[in-house]
Amino acid sequence: MQGRKAIEMGKGTILISLPKDWVRRNGIKKGATVGVEELSAHRLMVRPIEGGEDEPRQAVIEYPGEDFSQVTNDLTGAYLLGYDVIKVVGSKVISREDRAQLKATMGRLVGLEIMDEDSKRMTAQFLLEPTAIIPERIVRRMSGLLDGMLKDTAEGLAKGDSKLLALVGERDDEVDRLYFLLVRATRAAIVRPEVAERYGLSPVDLLDYRVLASFLESIGDAVTELSRKLHGRPGSRKIAREYSACVLKLKTMNDLATQGFISRRAGRPRTINKQVNALAQEVTDSLGAIAKMPTGDGAGTAETIASLERVSKLLVDVSDLAVITQPLP
Repeated sequence: MQGRKAIEMGKGTILISLPKDWVRRNGIKKGATVGVEELSAHRLMVRPIEGGEDEPRQAVIEYPGEDFSQVTNDLTGAYLLGYDVIKVVGSKVISREDRAQLKATMGRLVGLEIMDEDSKRMTAQFLLEPTAIIPERIVRRMSGLLDGMLKDTAEGLAKGDSKLLALVGERDDEVDRLYFLLVRATRAAIVRPEVAERYGLSPVDLLDYRVLASFLESIGDAVTELSRKLHGRPGSRKIAREYSACVLKLKTMNDLATQGFISRRAGRPRTINKQVNALAQEVTDSLGAIAKMPTGDGAGTAETIASLERVSKLLVDVSDLAVITQPLP
């Protein structure tokens, strides 16, 4: 950090000089306008607001390509890489089926809207400002969705409500959408330091959020898989109640692990981590007891136990991440 002496001009106007190298790199000339934004009580951000810095980044994807799945993969990849405008350009007419699939893919990507299309091309644009996307809020939303999925799984088991269990997986699509948005947000903040400044996150924090996003997305997949395994064949009423009790403990683990991560700078992540690990051990013990119960669906029971163990392990990973990233005293 360079120190700059403040000079008073007139009544209360304070001037400081800008570093010569920075001025040269950004093409600042006499009379140019720069933006000044207050990030916090003690931080200002100065940046050039003229020139091509804010030009939208464009990606062009060829259709049909060798494989149409590659087109949708490239579309998702361009979104995650932070492109503002994504164009799918065809050498021939985009078929009705492929057009529907492209629109379905775009529908999974928060903030991406179709702006223009004709028979051989589709143009989509990301309409959300990076600074309006707060990683912590996305994490809270993802955790809230997982909380509801676990709650309904436990209730569906306790009441023998197969319809409720069938509905659990539908919310995983929203978890996936938020996952994509969080990955895009963290990458935008890494590429553009001013965005990270507005978030109040360091490069290490951004990496933590990226790892956390992967954990939460995997938990959503695991809970969906669990609800599908339990739908229609939860075993005996006794086993169903035991499963329900385990899922409620997973719900508590989710609440604690998310709380521990978000408040890791000022909270008690190590204390919370002990609680999460204690609950994980209780879940493991309960699943061991269930495995010994007589059942006519041994294979189904083994698969269900494996799914529950996977969710438990992922939640412990979230809690461990909060401890790993906690500043040393």
